[in-house]
Amino acid sequence: MRSMRPIGLRWPWPAMAAAGRWKRLALVLMILAVFRPMPGMAEAPIKIGVSLGLTGRFAPMAEALRKGFALWEQDVNRAGGISGRPVRLIVDDDHGDPDRAVFIYKRLVNQEKVDFLFAPYSSLITLAVLPIAEQHDMPMLIAGAAADTLWEQGFRHAVGVYTPVSKFMIGFFELLVLNDLARVAIVHADDPFSEDLAESAEKWSRRFGLTVTGVEGFSKGRRDLSLLALKAKAKNPDALIVCGHMGEAVHMVEALQRIGWRPRALYASIGPAIDDFYERCGPAAEHVFATSLWEPRANYPGANDFNRRFIETYGEVPGYHAGLAYAAGQVLAKAVVEAGTIDRRKVRDALFGMDTMTIIGRFGVDRNGKQVRQHTFIIQWQKGRKELVWPDAIKTAEAIFP
Repeated sequence: MRSMRPIGLRWPWPAMAAAGRWKRLALVLMILAVFRPMPGMAEAPIKIGVSLGLTGRFAPMAEALRKGFALWEQDVNRAGGISGRPVRLIVDDDHGDPDRAVFIYKRLVNQEKVDFLFAPYSSLITLAVLPIAEQHDMPMLIAGAAADTLWEQGFRHAVGVYTPVSKFMIGFFELLVLNDLARVAIVHADDPFSEDLAESAEKWSRRFGLTVTGVEGFSKGRRDLSLLALKAKAKNPDALIVCGHMGEAVHMVEALQRIGWRPRALYASIGPAIDDFYERCGPAAEHVFATSLWEPRANYPGANDFNRRFIETYGEVPGYHAGLAYAAGQVLAKAVVEAGTIDRRKVRDALFGMDTMTIIGRFGVDRNGKQVRQHTFIIQWQKGRKELVWPDAIKTAEAIFP
């Protein structure tokens, strides 16, 4: 049967079909417009994981690191993120326990799917979790550990942010020599950091021509150090070096008070560089020396701004641990920008090839990832205030040897 369509008239099927296609296309475009990220809407964040001993034996230092990391996260996101992507920091509490830290880092990598890792506090715990970073080809920036042994295990992703312990005390030994102090006693806890520091202290003592009167170890967590203090006193040293963390520094000061003796120079690692040390020891903290890895008065680029922002945010003056954490963030951000990607291997290569400045000074590592460009300071408590006494270029006071 022939169509009843009148001759000379054309049905508008092609036009109607075309109109339908345009309507469908318009609908698709409208949907895409609705779900397309608008200007200022965040892309997928760059996730960075870290565990810290926020409770337990390392709490004061770990909390300082947490605050430094958190302030960097705020600042970098306020500035538009890294290459336009926001940063999300994932922090968990390892309680100062290596086994718990291992569990946390495995979860960060396998479940949280973090892009990068910051190391935990302490060389002991960092050494336990570095194999996880190696297994996943993930750079781990180390801002809370400095034992040289960390870079002697063949790890390819251990990136040191600050000076390793083998060079912590050079300035202190220089001060001893310049002030005619010749006899040194060394005591240390039995953790990797403290043992490495004691070993380097003994080596540097001999290199500077000093006499080591004795080296004594003790169990981590031991509170009464009176016997060690008495043994040191019997050798009549000019200087006593205590290799440990906050607890060891405080406990030795207490032990020296109990036995009624004080050498002309008392050095303790970690603890005296933190304001909490003076709060815990009071006037007995006077004239104690320590190594600091960062002080605001060193005036590296951005250091004063960081100091001001930290005080505004937390209502306290930052110690060097907070500065180290913030610097680790600066280094990672610079490496991602230089690599032009978050590809882990390319970022690792960028980290190993960088020579840049941070708020704690210059950053640059050797082929093993050990820091070789950042420098240390020697501080001493004088009249309730931390003074920089070495190096000469930035010192705020002369060292005192009562």
